[in-house]
Amino acid sequence: MKTTVSSSIASSFADLALTTRVRSALKSDPRTRQSGIEVKCVDGTVTLSGEVRRADTALRAQQLALAVGGVDLVHTDIKWIPEMLIKV
Repeated sequence: MKTTVSSSIASSFADLALTTRVRSALKSDPRTRQSGIEVKCVDGTVTLSGEVRRADTALRAQQLALAVGGVDLVHTDIKWIPEMLIKV
């Protein structure tokens, strides 16, 4: 039982560290810095979600996430909302 708990805790810390690295990569890039894309990680699988104004922002976010060490797979649930549809 103790081993299961410790491996679960280790996995949670690894997910947290990976989430932090992916978020940092998104914040470091001018195209994704202000995007507000959400990042979740579970066992090396990253899920990106949110809404962006430009389709290339979603693509860039996926590329950046895949480039982070420890990321095995990226699911993208980012919706592209063209600027003309966004109410100001």
